[in-house]
Amino acid sequence: MGKQVAIFTTESNRKRPDALVEVGEKDIPKPGTGEVLVQITLRPVNPSDCYMVNLTYPGFRPKTFPAVPGGEGVGIVVENGPGANKFPIGTRVVAAPWNTLPGDGSWQQYTVVPEAVLIAVPDNVSNESASQFFINPVTVWGFFETLKVPKGEYLLQTAAGSTIGRQVIAVAKLRGVKTINVIRRKEQAQELLDIGADEVIVSSKEDVVARVKDITGRKMAYAAVDCVAGEMTDTVAASTREDGTVYVYGSLSGMTATVGVGNLIFRNVNVTGFWMVKWVEQLGEARDEKLKDVMDLLEQGVIVPFSGKKFPLEQANEAIAESWKEARGGKVFLEG
Repeated sequence: MGKQVAIFTTESNRKRPDALVEVGEKDIPKPGTGEVLVQITLRPVNPSDCYMVNLTYPGFRPKTFPAVPGGEGVGIVVENGPGANKFPIGTRVVAAPWNTLPGDGSWQQYTVVPEAVLIAVPDNVSNESASQFFINPVTVWGFFETLKVPKGEYLLQTAAGSTIGRQVIAVAKLRGVKTINVIRRKEQAQELLDIGADEVIVSSKEDVVARVKDITGRKMAYAAVDCVAGEMTDTVAASTREDGTVYVYGSLSGMTATVGVGNLIFRNVNVTGFWMVKWVEQLGEARDEKLKDVMDLLEQGVIVPFSGKKFPLEQANEAIAESWKEARGGKVFLEG
């Protein structure tokens, strides 16, 4: 069926902070039984994608190299294999997940995936929003489905100015949950208040634990989600109620999360990891229903992912560099 442009990472990139991808070509695959060939048109550049490039992301384990990174995107159905008939040619779709084969991600123009992992995109959902359907919105929905924060109680989050942080604020408002949002740059404070944040704490200027005590009348946050890790995790645990739960779901400060014995033992704060992939796997028969709930949030405009610059697929290294900039704005994309 011809050749396509693809972005590759190699074994030599393993654990290298300066890892770069290579632009190359590969064959356009043919869909087999129950499979669909999709032309991917837009892909966000997530931190997890960058960790795929240097092979430190646990969900990306290629068996051979070079390998194609990329965890999500939006595309168009090009061809249905035998037995696949759910999506007519031309249907816009997302996959949950795209990377169904080790090392065969979304940073390529065409890919084959099982029909069962595809979800149709409603007409009023933009490509920018649809391409970000899986990693952030599903993670946010998983937070609320499992933490079960009661209406009127506080959920605390770190890195609140991020794309996912803004989505947490939106879903919290929908569910009647109040948010305490920790950021480093005070310039983001008004932005978050304008989109519905209840409280904002600038960690570079304020004592986070003391502020949470004031905000909650010493009750502390009902639960918390932490994307920073490192020493911040202990600060978050100290800001969460006794017997509460803290999800660590990211590692912006490094690959270690520190928690003091006082919070673990004497306050019995449950500090645990949350990985959306595992949560989706555990849903069983409820998987399709929960994923539809997330797509409904995009269709209704409850979640509108924060979108930024676009780069051609061939400029993947430039896009990666842009995605790491602290004040870059919305999510960076690869298109084409």
